[in-house]
Amino acid sequence: MKKITLLVGALLISSMAFAQRYTTEIFTDSEIVVQAGVSYGVNFNPYADTSSSATNPLSGTNLQPLQADFYMPSPTVDTATDRPVVIIWHTGSFIPKGLNGSPLGTRQDSAVVEMCKRFAKMGYVSVAASYRLGWLANSSNLDLRRGSNLLAVYYSIQDAKALVRYLNLTQLGAGNPYGINASNTIMVGQGSGGYITFAYATIDKHSEVAGPAKFKYQDSTGIFGQPVLPGDPYVDTSIVGDIDGYGATVTVTGQNAFGVPTMDYSSPGRNYINHAGMPDDVLMVINMGGAMGDGAWLEQGDVPMLSIHSKYDFFAPYDTGMVYVPIGTQFFAVVSVTGSYGAIKAANAYGNNDIFLNENYTDAVWVDQQSTNPTGEECLYTVEIPPANPATPWIVHTSPWNWFDPNDPNITAANANPNVEATSQAWIDTVMSFIVPRMATVLQAEGVPAGIGEAQLSFDVYPNPSNGLITVKSNSMVIDRVKILDVSGRLVHEEEINATRKTLHAEHLSSGMYLLKISSNGQEMTKRISIR
Repeated sequence: MKKITLLVGALLISSMAFAQRYTTEIFTDSEIVVQAGVSYGVNFNPYADTSSSATNPLSGTNLQPLQADFYMPSPTVDTATDRPVVIIWHTGSFIPKGLNGSPLGTRQDSAVVEMCKRFAKMGYVSVAASYRLGWLANSSNLDLRRGSNLLAVYYSIQDAKALVRYLNLTQLGAGNPYGINASNTIMVGQGSGGYITFAYATIDKHSEVAGPAKFKYQDSTGIFGQPVLPGDPYVDTSIVGDIDGYGATVTVTGQNAFGVPTMDYSSPGRNYINHAGMPDDVLMVINMGGAMGDGAWLEQGDVPMLSIHSKYDFFAPYDTGMVYVPIGTQFFAVVSVTGSYGAIKAANAYGNNDIFLNENYTDAVWVDQQSTNPTGEECLYTVEIPPANPATPWIVHTSPWNWFDPNDPNITAANANPNVEATSQAWIDTVMSFIVPRMATVLQAEGVPAGIGEAQLSFDVYPNPSNGLITVKSNSMVIDRVKILDVSGRLVHEEEINATRKTLHAEHLSSGMYLLKISSNGQEMTKRISIR
């Protein structure tokens, strides 16, 4: 994914106080409407239940409708027609709820719904989306287990592309019923949904899923039962199409009683092309507990990314390691992946996250996240909740923002409800505090007035990092006073200014991170500075 139109240079280290739309909840619960069960596409799923039934929409076909729920401010209270979109992908190990041994795994998961509502109350259009589920997770054949898992991720990316193209189609060719600007789309993924967001941001060529040895057959039995040769890639584009969802077109023969297309199984193609020709770019991605299938997918120029991840995650490694999927009481090794720490560290090094790194945020969540990961990588918030019993590391709170019905029949010892709703809501508060201001930064770079309404004081601070000589320049009003505080909040330097520009002499301060507070005309702004 190579869409980099962000005006990073224009944002280098200027800061403004933002509030209101897209950063603050300006609508109430009663002012939010939900359009549920929107069909954004259709595609082939070899694991769909096609048994004949009077109530089964998939009777007689493996072509599965792809659906989503849209949350947005009611048109009675909001007439905006260019609203940004946030898509949220649910967790579930790419296996349907009820089969994945978990009470989670649908677009109705509690944390998905809660985040969608919160974004809608900020003025976004938020989308809780379903995607194709199913793979041979408990197969004893490594090719079938690993290959079908890769295809599950691959299918989900095709579905995600279909959804973004659907958004563009409704805006450009269907009267814009959701009041959106689809070019300002951001993706958030929880758990396996995080795998979707990372893959969406980084896979842009077939060689990335066909080249690595771990993505090639070791034996001679294909995932679809076809003969293969050792060394053939798991992903055969002549069957499933390319990563963007084009090619290998399925042959449609008609439709069943529910209006779902039926297909010709004697033709080789298994891909239904959705909304051809529409754009599918996104502005940024956010991962909550997922990982990247291969670290080499990430390249310079990929879109900005943020991550929230548990350091003790047993199933999706925090750094680099093996993915384990629980099925019942067993754990199946699948493939080695790159977790949030490795991915974000590389994204920062490539400069893909410069729009965040150069903004010098000073909020408590941003500062806190640097102290919890090994080398202080920005753009990564580390959850530090160790397993209660080191002998059972799989019983651990890897996604404390989730809560669910304690009577759900899918609860087991390995996924016992870690939180009451209030605790999970508090974790969602933290997640939103981490991601929403960064989303606003990206939107502002695209010309979206995210939160503008109370912004009056702006200033530049340079150089940063500094050797102790720090220039503060106001872009609007006379600076009255400057204070420097250490990260504990202790005042270590203070000067009265009465000018629009001033060089501070702070050479006496030890190397480290500090907070710079600037006062002007009764307002106060804070920036984070580094002294070397």
